[in-house]
Amino acid sequence: MADARESLRQTLVVLSDCLSDNALIDKAPAEVTHNARARMLRQGLAVLVFATVETFIRDRTVEALRSFTNPNLAFTDLSVPLQKATTLGALEGVRFRLKFEAPTNRVAWLVANLTPIVGATSNVQQLSEYSFGYAASNIDEEDVAEILKSFGVEAPWSQVTSLTSRCRVAILDAQADFVAMRKRRHASAHALAGQVLFSELESSLRSSLGICLAFDLLLSHAAALINKRSSPGLGGRKLLKQSDVKLVFIEPRNRTNTFAVVKEYVSGQGSGRRRSLRVFATQSDAIAHGERYATRNEHQLIVLDTTSIPSHWVTW
Repeated sequence: MADARESLRQTLVVLSDCLSDNALIDKAPAEVTHNARARMLRQGLAVLVFATVETFIRDRTVEALRSFTNPNLAFTDLSVPLQKATTLGALEGVRFRLKFEAPTNRVAWLVANLTPIVGATSNVQQLSEYSFGYAASNIDEEDVAEILKSFGVEAPWSQVTSLTSRCRVAILDAQADFVAMRKRRHASAHALAGQVLFSELESSLRSSLGICLAFDLLLSHAAALINKRSSPGLGGRKLLKQSDVKLVFIEPRNRTNTFAVVKEYVSGQGSGRRRSLRVFATQSDAIAHGERYATRNEHQLIVLDTTSIPSHWVTW
């Protein structure tokens, strides 16, 4: 499992547990002290929710860049936007991050982090980790779109929104939800008298999962194609759409205490029918079979919990 995914999973579990605490919920207006404390706690969680999404997008993008292991993959096999991001974009990221280094360490840090940029045209296996999302303190919706566009995804936010529905965490407008979380984070971090509703935290936690999952599936699928020298949008190939991402699910069958490996069939217009491939007595056996099937057929595997919400996922 990618480290960024496991970190995301653990953080979302903790955040979800935090939302079960009554300390976050306002009481009667007369309970002034409690309500002030609840308001401040909700503001803090609003900052953490967006930081969770931001950190995952940055870290998972670095992992995707470092997934280029094909020795025959050349710099020219990357899209022009990806070439620019891993050179000019990385340079901006390094320049911005340099000021956070201790003065005594800046020269050594700069030299070390310029090396992947200088060598990008001859060594795509070690592209700079500062290529995306590091040229400013925080990322925004344009940064997310730029990452996916550079990897060959068409109309990124539209694809993310559509894919969340197929992944059982449907979001009406993923970009709008991301913007709302970003603005809520900014207001909470810079205004002590800000107001974050408990319902907003609940919905943002679900949106965080949906956005991160869909972003990852699109990014990982595109990165795997690039590693095969089949970059979307190059050589006459079409840009990647969410319908190009094939899904297999591990679904718990609560009535029989079994676990089914279920393949989704998708048309160009969205979700289609689903068919159970095999049923297993244990989740571990179902996951093992699902991973083999997904890898062999270039599908993405999503493991659902007992409430049919994704608990984790594996990409080919």
